[in-house]
Amino acid sequence: MRTVILAGGYAKRLWPITWDRPKPLLPIAGKPLLDYILELIPSDFLPAWVSVNRRFFPAFQAWAEGKPVELVVEETQSEEEKLGAVGALFHLVELSGVEEDLLVLAGDNWLSLDLRKFVDWAEGKPAVALFPLGDPMRAKGRYGVAAVEGKFVRAFQEKPENPVSDLASTACYFFPKDVLPLLEKFLREAPKGQDAPGYFLQWLLERREIVAFTEVWEWLDIGDRESYLAANLRANGGASWIHPQAEVKDSVIERSVLLGPCTVERAFLSECVVDEGVRLENVRLEKVLIGKCAWIRG
Repeated sequence: MRTVILAGGYAKRLWPITWDRPKPLLPIAGKPLLDYILELIPSDFLPAWVSVNRRFFPAFQAWAEGKPVELVVEETQSEEEKLGAVGALFHLVELSGVEEDLLVLAGDNWLSLDLRKFVDWAEGKPAVALFPLGDPMRAKGRYGVAAVEGKFVRAFQEKPENPVSDLASTACYFFPKDVLPLLEKFLREAPKGQDAPGYFLQWLLERREIVAFTEVWEWLDIGDRESYLAANLRANGGASWIHPQAEVKDSVIERSVLLGPCTVERAFLSECVVDEGVRLENVRLEKVLIGKCAWIRG
């Protein structure tokens, strides 16, 4: 079995924080998100292939030094060119010629589960790890959801308007080797814009049984400011995370993240993400992303 981490996206919803920084390398309480994912993976499931894009390859290359990973590059430079998650997985399978079972993880998820138990639970069948949101409507238009009977998925919806359950896909999958040839067939048949893993699961469910794994203890899809802040707060015991080299004077920082060296004077910040090199003076800011080297005063 091989492990694959899909990390080739462009994270437009987090611009300007991710203009020149790949989302999987965003720090969570000072440590790259991908480091947390690697810590979940049993040592005998490594090294992991990490699928990245050409634009952010240098950043991933620097991060990967000394880590149990191998980078696989898709030749894209922008959101408009990207292959999509299933396309990136197919590209990796074609490029590597892999003929093994695959454990597939999204590189932008904050999650906690026993991956060995997940793989064992699959018993050689396609499988998806699911997280109970508590309310089905929390998944409306946002996440893939599964209806489950016993051990198996009986229906799957990708970003539905009327979710059939509160069990959200965590973008953690097990694909046995006999499923890999179906990736190309799916990509040929999928309507334009419907090549996400959730649509693949919908399509695959007509051809294979899919196992449901529901023992996911924590999960956040790091796709926007709110979820990124939530991950930082969880990792930092509920407190704002402030970079050790940030200068904060006569200010209040609530539920926020200061990513790097910056200066904050006579300011009130609530639910904000502040990038490095920023200077804030005598301001009140709530629920905003502040890009590198911005200077806001008064």
